[in-house]
This record gives sequence, structure tokens and C-alpha cells, in this order.
Amino acid sequence: MYAFFLRAVTLSVLYFCLIYWTDVMEVVTLGGLIAGACIAGIGSALVQILVWKLGGSILRKRALLFVGSSCLTMDIMRLLPGYTVTDKFGALVLLAVFCLMVLGVTELTVKKEIKE
Repeated sequence: MYAFFLRAVTLSVLYFCLIYWTDVMEVVTLGGLIAGACIAGIGSALVQILVWKLGGSILRKRALLFVGSSCLTMDIMRLLPGYTVTDKFGALVLLAVFCLMVLGVTELTVKKEIKE
């Protein structure tokens, strides 16, 4: 359980820093950015556990995690009020960077928690 909370907090902080320090997206309020970061962190941590428990090859797990994280991030940007995308190509790059960070955090933490 400790590893789940560690992943959720780590991903939330990474998401917050990624959005806050780039000009690709504008968020009207700081509270909206914090709420989006918390939702993204907890959601990504849940997606990590679900994908890893599904089994299969490591490539399949990574692909499912990449798709799950990108869908979650796009839903957050679309559904939460105050998120405006100013540069669409930059937003895609930002999304890819976040998904790669999710993959990196997963490789470091989930394998140790869930024994295969």
C-alpha cells in the first residue's frame, strides 16, 4: 500500500511540475491544477496496478500503460474547467513526456511490489 501512495504522490508532483513550468497549457486557477494533478496521479497509479495484474508480455503491459495514461490525461484536460491548450503539438509532446514518466515510475516501483 505504501508503494501505491508513493507512486500516486510522485506522479501527481511530476504532472503538476510538467504543466506548471510549460506554456503549452494554461490553467486558470492553481486549485484546478492541483486537482488535475491529484486525479492524474491517483488514476495513473491505479492504471499501473491494473495493467500489471493483467499479465502478458512486458511490451503489452507498456503499451496498455501508455494508452491508459494518455487517455486519463486527455480526459482531465477535457473535463476539468479552466484547462486550455494553447499549442496542440506541444500538448502531444507534453502528453508523451508524461506517459514516459509514468512508464519510468512503473518500472522502478511496480515490479518490486507485484512479484511475477
